[in-house]
Amino acid sequence: MLPLDVPLLPDTEYCRLVRNLGDRIASVHFSLFDPAIPDARHESLHISVDELIGWLASLPGVRRLALLNSRFHAPDAYAPEGLDNLIKRLGRLTDAGVVDGIVYADVYMLFALAEAAPELCARLEAVPSVNTCIDSADKAFAHFDAIDAAGFRQPGRLVLDRSLNRRLPKLRRTVAALRQVRPRLSIVLMANEGCLYQCPFKPAHDAHIAHARIAPEAASAFGRNVKLGCQRLFHDDPGRLLASPFIRPEDQSGYVGLADVIKLCGRSRGPGVMRRIVEAYARGSFFGNLLLLNDSMEPLAGVLRLPNEDIPSDFLRRVTTCAKDCARCGWCSELAESLLVRTGPQIAPLGRMEEP
Repeated sequence: MLPLDVPLLPDTEYCRLVRNLGDRIASVHFSLFDPAIPDARHESLHISVDELIGWLASLPGVRRLALLNSRFHAPDAYAPEGLDNLIKRLGRLTDAGVVDGIVYADVYMLFALAEAAPELCARLEAVPSVNTCIDSADKAFAHFDAIDAAGFRQPGRLVLDRSLNRRLPKLRRTVAALRQVRPRLSIVLMANEGCLYQCPFKPAHDAHIAHARIAPEAASAFGRNVKLGCQRLFHDDPGRLLASPFIRPEDQSGYVGLADVIKLCGRSRGPGVMRRIVEAYARGSFFGNLLLLNDSMEPLAGVLRLPNEDIPSDFLRRVTTCAKDCARCGWCSELAESLLVRTGPQIAPLGRMEEP
């Protein structure tokens, strides 16, 4: 099985698990834990920079990447006064030797930091977020050029777009092209985001999350997703759950030689849930509701149950060799309907819901 990239959460038992997994953990990613510093979540717990240094120092020997991955920022966030708190916090972490780089989605922020704190930037890697949707070598090269122009260190790792999890020929070509010019670049695949395949909501969804950090009164994304978005589509056609480009714990071996690290998400779901997820991928198996492993699907786990242990052994082969024309194929829909148990009140039909 491949090493894991996991969230850092300020929880004693969770960090003990991560430490005990030893070299199964390649890296951790972490919020800066300051609500004034946006990342790709609606809200953030606040802890002091000294506390954060302590938690990061408790995980020696792994790469540590700070999340600065909001899709966009308010214009005044790029001004020197808007960057002051961010620069101070990153500077403290860098001086303490507990951070290797930042994960970004907004390239304007890279250049704003480069203008305000060039010496700090020269000490940090800039790593493109999975939400930059890099699915080809030329897209990666464009980001590498921007990183170089901004004066950051080049990334030692790259998270490829989740769609490549199900497009193995393109994944092979992309990885080969990257390794030809950057043989030491670590290739990372996101395993358990659980979004719709090639999610058509994603650009707007990422924008809504970023907007909610700027204007908290706008934070109603879950209700919107139930009424108008992915939760409704998953619920109404459960085949979309299986068509999602997740990687099951049991299927990690199918990516050996193509990727170097498996990335796990779910930091907003709390340390108890993350312990279960990390343990499943470290073990290579999970017995229970598949929806509980996947971040975007988990809200439906109370009304839909899809037993992971009943998914057939040829699942990975089937979903990585199809044409992705789900409406014509129907294999995932037939499998989902044969396994799915509806366990609670269902989402009302479109046109019959109250406003969220």
